[in-house]
Amino acid sequence: MPFLALLMAAAPVTGGALPACRPAQLRLSTDSGDGEFTGMSHDGVELSLRNRGRDCLLPALPLVELRDARGRVLAARRGPSAGRHPAPVIVTAGHRAALTLRWTSGAVFNHSRHVNAARVSVRIGAGMVSAPLAAALYGPAGRPVAFDQSVARQMEGMPADE
Repeated sequence: MPFLALLMAAAPVTGGALPACRPAQLRLSTDSGDGEFTGMSHDGVELSLRNRGRDCLLPALPLVELRDARGRVLAARRGPSAGRHPAPVIVTAGHRAALTLRWTSGAVFNHSRHVNAARVSVRIGAGMVSAPLAAALYGPAGRPVAFDQSVARQMEGMPADE
């Protein structure tokens, strides 16, 4: 038997595609990056989704909702994604995926409106994971406030503590 054929015969067979991540296996947390996202009339946060279960697939552009102190969804939406349709992200057991949100944090529009977010929620399948967030977002009056959302990325390194 040729050497390459011998190697291929000895290679383990994987069981196929990874399952979608479930809300129960993910923990959402926020990180302001010690002011990394804060600038003149701009702010933001990194969202971290820790996988406490088995390896799984996370949508690269999951639906993010901002909520007020009473839990109501705010009129704040992700800005246009310019036709992006990135592939899902593999989140290995014990590791995390991260994405960033950025928004206008000052009344810089001729006629501004603002919303105050107390929580951020990320839709995972039919469920959600959420975490506290204190943020004031501004946008033009008469329209939902927009925020920029990066594509989720797998974070390299050692699994972090819970």
